[in-house]
Amino acid sequence: MDYTRNNYINIMPSYLENPVLKPRPFYHTGFEDSLESIVLKEDSKTETGILERVFSDKSKNLKATVKALFNEILLRERIDLFLLYKIDADIFKQNSYIEQLKVVAGHSYALELLKDLSTTRMKLESNVLDLEREKRKEYLECWRDLSFLKKYLLSALKDYWDLSKRTDALLYDSASPGENENRERH
Repeated sequence: MDYTRNNYINIMPSYLENPVLKPRPFYHTGFEDSLESIVLKEDSKTETGILERVFSDKSKNLKATVKALFNEILLRERIDLFLLYKIDADIFKQNSYIEQLKVVAGHSYALELLKDLSTTRMKLESNVLDLEREKRKEYLECWRDLSFLKKYLLSALKDYWDLSKRTDALLYDSASPGENENRERH
């Protein structure tokens, strides 16, 4: 999402001055390294024992879930940007028509033409208000969708991290004493 200072300065000026509270994409909130390691990097381990194979399958499923949720978040943010761009373009177009009508109305002396121009101008201003309402609705819908997706992403990440910790602990316990000493050194 494109959050610029100009869009929100009048609504919540103190909110944007605090860098901790400033709106930003989800993946810029400290999870970037974790998400990057899960989403972008592929596992190159070969499973040798039954324990490693069991945990590997579960890990692959959780990793696929995290990837899918992360991609859904990115897709929703892209859709939001596209829709807001289109709405802003429509608002700009309507405002351009309004300005053109003002110029024409300033040079017109015919009462009937002024009445038609006034009616058209009111319709255009109504369209602008409807587009602004649609824009606010899109912000809200995007927030709802992203909140829902982020909730499930965090849950999947927690499950993935818990499984990783459990796997490491069980593999460490099941290894022979000599292997554990070698792992501790590295």
